[in-house]
Amino acid sequence: MTVRTRFAPSPTGFQHIGGFRTAMYAWLLAKQHGGQFLLRIEDTDRERLVPGAIKYLVDSLHWLGIDYDEGPNQEQLNSIDEFSEFAPITAGKVGPYIQSERLSIYQNEVERLISEGKAYRCDCTSERLEIERLEQMARRERPGYSGYCRTRNLPAGEKTVVRFRLPDQIKLSLNDAVRGIINWDNPPLRDPVILKSDGFPTYHLASVVDDHYMGITHVLRGEEWLPTTPIHILLYEAFGWEKPVFVHLSHILGPDGKKLSKRHGADALTQYEEQGILPEALLNYVSLIGWSVGSGDEQEVFTREELIQKFSLEGLNSSGGVFDPVKLQWMNGVYLRSLSPEKFTELAEKYITSCPAKSWEIIAPHVQERIKTLPEISENIEFLCINDLPREMTAIFNKNVDKDIAKKVVDVVGKKFASVETFSVESIHKALEEVVAESGLKTGQVFPVVRIAVTGKKATPPLSESIMALGKEKTIQRLNEMPALIEAYQD
Repeated sequence: MTVRTRFAPSPTGFQHIGGFRTAMYAWLLAKQHGGQFLLRIEDTDRERLVPGAIKYLVDSLHWLGIDYDEGPNQEQLNSIDEFSEFAPITAGKVGPYIQSERLSIYQNEVERLISEGKAYRCDCTSERLEIERLEQMARRERPGYSGYCRTRNLPAGEKTVVRFRLPDQIKLSLNDAVRGIINWDNPPLRDPVILKSDGFPTYHLASVVDDHYMGITHVLRGEEWLPTTPIHILLYEAFGWEKPVFVHLSHILGPDGKKLSKRHGADALTQYEEQGILPEALLNYVSLIGWSVGSGDEQEVFTREELIQKFSLEGLNSSGGVFDPVKLQWMNGVYLRSLSPEKFTELAEKYITSCPAKSWEIIAPHVQERIKTLPEISENIEFLCINDLPREMTAIFNKNVDKDIAKKVVDVVGKKFASVETFSVESIHKALEEVVAESGLKTGQVFPVVRIAVTGKKATPPLSESIMALGKEKTIQRLNEMPALIEAYQD
């Protein structure tokens, strides 16, 4: 089976995670079948174009690892937006892939519809349309265009649009790949505008014409397009073209059960990158919001190749899935732990600039095991990078540790470490155990106090490894600083 899918965003804003999930699914479907995934820029809404949106889009697809087989190349992107270094060198054979460069195609198809009586020109002003709407509401009729210009046979003019003539009675059926059979019996639709007065098409016309000429076999898009899908079906019928398989994807939901939006943190992909989320983890997690492998398969973490192999339309859910940032961070942690030491250090580079190389080499494996996002590296190694260490003093004291005990701990541990000739993780751990055995103190008294003294925090990488990374001299120095801090502490 030949499969050709597309991602066709409008550069009227910056796509967030819901839009990119559509691209993921279309890409996975095409790759699984050895087909082609196309990028098409739907820039016909000229008044709402956002500068930089196309560059952001192409760069984000590249960051996610979603490569398109056909689409606008660098020269074509430069004509409408900033340069994007990740655009393909060749554009493909069914372009242009930017709708503003395809106007003659749309206009020719519209003229064909007009000549066949399936479309007509309309010069109704916005004032006239508003009067119609008010009169219809007064008569308690369903508001919408009355069809005033259907039989007027208007010539082309500066102020005319072209409307698609819908049947008076609409009865349609569609076998959607996600939702099964959908029936429409006289849906609330009126003759829609398909070509605006500036010569630019509306979405209804452009998407149908482009999908046909680009050979798209499967149209994946959000469920918000379902109410107007009858228009697209009727356009296919009017043109005499075979319609593609429609796949209307369920919404991604926020924790409150409503469609994911900026109020839920539906960030641009650049923000996930800044938050230290790996593209592989984001691709994996988002693909599971609305799709599952199948009954009995509980696998959640997939390689890119496994996602391509296992993805199927049958696994898509008709109900919305909830975006859970906590689950995303968990999955990101899984991916971080799977990295080679070299790759982890490469990704950590901007967070470890002030950390001594030798200290990082010691502590890196233990940081890698505990973090969920890359910025957490800074929190875990802060004690290695600064001299004036802030300390969570409240974490020292409890019913088993008062000021006298805390001062005793740092005193005996400091003296014990001073006597250790060769500082290693093993000798450090042994020294701490000897303090417990020889001083009459308990493990629960010694280790927490030493941890705060040396690292400043109660949650850190393993204590012996942290001390080893800090080094003997600095460790003893920090222990010696503690008696004055303990004495000055006020509960």
